[in-house]
Amino acid sequence: MKRKNIQNTNGINISDSIVMSVKQKHPSMRKFYAAAITIIGMLSVIMSFLGMFHFRYNKSTVIAAFFCFAAFHILIALKGGKALGAYLLSVLGFLFFAYRKSKKIVLGFKFVYNIIYKEAFDSKLNYYKALKKTLEVTSVTTLFVFYIWLLAIVLCYFTICRPNPVLPLMVTFPILEIGLYNGIKMPVFWGIMCISYWLAILAMSTIDVGEYSGGQSGFVRKNNLFFPKRHMKLKVTERCGMFVIASVMIVAVLANCYLNITHYKRSDSINEKRRDITDAVENFSFHNLGESIANLTNAFGFNLDYENHKLGTSDHVRYKNVTDLTVTIEKPISGALYLKNEIRALYHDNEWFELPSSKYKDKMFDDFKEYGISPQNFPAIFGQYIKRKDDKNTIWIKNSPRKKRRVYSPYGVEDFGKIKYEKDTLIFPETEKKSETSYKFVPTNPDNIEVLLGEGMDVFFSKGKNGEFTINAANNAISSPNRTVFSASGITDTKWKDNVIKYCKDNDLFDYDDYFNIDYELPADTSYLYEHGNIIMAELLESSYKKFVYENYLDVPQNKDMEEVREAYSDLVDVEHDNTPEEIFEILNNIRAKLAATSTYTLEPGVTPASRDFVKTFLLETHKGYCTHYASSGVILARMAGIPARYSTGYILVENDIKGGKVNNDNSITIDVKDNRSHAWAEVYIDGVGWIPYEFTAGYSQQDVPPEPTKPTESTTTQSGSTTTTTNTSLSSTTKNTALTSSHTTTTATGTDVTATTVVKGGKGSKGIHIPGFLKDIFTIVLFIAAIVMLIRIRRSFILNMREKHFKNGDTRTRIRYMYSYAEKLLAELNLRSEYGNYKQFAADVEKWHGDIYFEKGGFEKVTDIALGAAFNNETPSEDDIKKCEKILTDLADSIYQKADKYQKFRLMYFKVLVKGE
Repeated sequence: MKRKNIQNTNGINISDSIVMSVKQKHPSMRKFYAAAITIIGMLSVIMSFLGMFHFRYNKSTVIAAFFCFAAFHILIALKGGKALGAYLLSVLGFLFFAYRKSKKIVLGFKFVYNIIYKEAFDSKLNYYKALKKTLEVTSVTTLFVFYIWLLAIVLCYFTICRPNPVLPLMVTFPILEIGLYNGIKMPVFWGIMCISYWLAILAMSTIDVGEYSGGQSGFVRKNNLFFPKRHMKLKVTERCGMFVIASVMIVAVLANCYLNITHYKRSDSINEKRRDITDAVENFSFHNLGESIANLTNAFGFNLDYENHKLGTSDHVRYKNVTDLTVTIEKPISGALYLKNEIRALYHDNEWFELPSSKYKDKMFDDFKEYGISPQNFPAIFGQYIKRKDDKNTIWIKNSPRKKRRVYSPYGVEDFGKIKYEKDTLIFPETEKKSETSYKFVPTNPDNIEVLLGEGMDVFFSKGKNGEFTINAANNAISSPNRTVFSASGITDTKWKDNVIKYCKDNDLFDYDDYFNIDYELPADTSYLYEHGNIIMAELLESSYKKFVYENYLDVPQNKDMEEVREAYSDLVDVEHDNTPEEIFEILNNIRAKLAATSTYTLEPGVTPASRDFVKTFLLETHKGYCTHYASSGVILARMAGIPARYSTGYILVENDIKGGKVNNDNSITIDVKDNRSHAWAEVYIDGVGWIPYEFTAGYSQQDVPPEPTKPTESTTTQSGSTTTTTNTSLSSTTKNTALTSSHTTTTATGTDVTATTVVKGGKGSKGIHIPGFLKDIFTIVLFIAAIVMLIRIRRSFILNMREKHFKNGDTRTRIRYMYSYAEKLLAELNLRSEYGNYKQFAADVEKWHGDIYFEKGGFEKVTDIALGAAFNNETPSEDDIKKCEKILTDLADSIYQKADKYQKFRLMYFKVLVKGE
């Protein structure tokens, strides 16, 4: 029919048209499509969840509940009208029976979560303990029946009656995210079907808003013509939903066939990446913002080289089993090999710090440089003297890209002319090639005095029946291990003789002629020392450095926390001793034994509250921790006992790592050092030897590291079966020179359900209902979004205040310049920009297109004239001119805002901050 135009007196043309409808040739399939979409949604969610875990439940009951609840609610939803009143009865019935069965539902949740916990954390232990296995099937079945009931209520109504994706997503996605969050594989087909349901309901809710949202007739404007909205007689909402599902099904079937043919499995790298991201989100903390941001960026593949030295800020440590270093050693070594890259000495506020630079201004450090011997060389020089054998080795260290900025070095490094020394702590090669370093070193890995002295101990000592050490009288060249007198002229090496003479003269050490004495802790073999002048030089420097050590490496914070620690460990630290190696190792071994007996080694110790001391919390409260807890506590306790100690981090290679390395053609050994070998340990100073590593961490030894958390001696029971725990410890705290010889725990467990104490993320207990991690993530994300919103609002307030200040304060010439700049930004929103500096032409164009629409006619030309006069003619605008210009700009901003849609209004108000808004 011909369109009829009606012109009104106000200049608006209204065009009318006839709506034609065609009689349907085929029966409507809308109800069938809606029911099918609902069933697909329910079935895909249930099958996806059950496919990720292995639960024990009554399958026939669950299947019957699915068909009954689905059929009942689908029929009510399709019937519509007054029949929907039955929905209210169903909801009330659900709430009533859920309350009546609440205890069984909670019990079912506990059983279900135990299964999820075991699958997610690859553990054999239960999170919820003391549950009766006989109740598992009935309680889990009850939980599943009530969830299916809830699923039917929500999905049927919001798929058939009023399509809306919000509530269906709220009751379906969290269930699947429980598995996805923990890296559990979802059945591919059902997972894709679940996604297709979400897409279908999203399409249904948006494709025909008028039908389900109560939309009424209205007009559509095209230029100056208004057309009435057409009502669609042939609805396509459900058909579009089915089309989406059918399309995804085809893709799913093809993909599933491909996956089955190729035997594809999701790669470990994808699972690892997901875990990295979830860990970073879960541990995000504004209190520890720097590390949190670094963890997030690293999780997404953008490595941010940030290292946080604050202790106790992470509730757990998780290794990725990636290679951080590739180490090659010239020949095998016995014992552990420590590679250090951080050494810190001052402890306060739950953090280790380096000594201040002012401490290193002593002349002694100039002597180290002049004579080419530093404290870092002491263990190699004195170790060679003790062992009397060629124990030198060479190591090559190649860093992975993620560790390219770090430099690692072993203990006992010899100075071969290409080494740089950092104070008295670290060593760096003078030339560095693509993160590759190499050193010559003498292995230094003492766990006790026997390892320290090694096979060469019989040069000085003989071992009695009771294990005590005495000076070997058979060696006539050995004098008392106290003060020894030397003659500089007796040194055979001319270089070292001249160095010794110069040092003794500079420090006034000659008693008469060229004789001087050295107080040295180990017995002196004078003939050997005269042949090795570098050892005498090192002994002189060590005697001077020792004073620095005892002045700076015995500090313990003077506060109530440390007083409580000292009191609790007084039997170990309040011991008089003469600083002999035997006595020192006896004290250290006793401390290590007590730490192992009273604490649990775990990678999930929980966060230390910011208001609590890290060491005290570990030693006296939680008794749970990993290497940083043990090393920090060991250093503090050693210092309390009068033993100089400091905190060190890097990597550890034990004998089993070296034995498992690749043997090369030249008999050298190459070891890939994984991230799980990153470690923290203590360095202790042994008079006459130097700084050596000492291991306080429970379960660590020269041969191996703990594969799983190591716990103190305890009795555990099982629901069915038995557990036997045996601990063998040989320790004497009273007999001199007796060290910890073994600490070995063997656990044998039989049965199906071990109910021992387990470590939970965050260090939480296991009482009450556990809050799943994804809820914590949601809460964290909400806080993060709130912070972003707050920042946006603060930024908006700041910009508006500054604009107001520029408009109101200052001379009028400056104020009009700000106003014109603001006007240009507003007009840019209307796609009008000044070109080639032709301001007058620009003003004319603005007036032509927008004059009397966005502002009064001639307004912008007036603003332009005033601005040009102030800029080029040195004219000073009056206050009236400023007020008129401000009004014009206010009208322009308000008009732009009023004519914008919701998205544009939001952008103008909060991102560009060009308008104040309503």
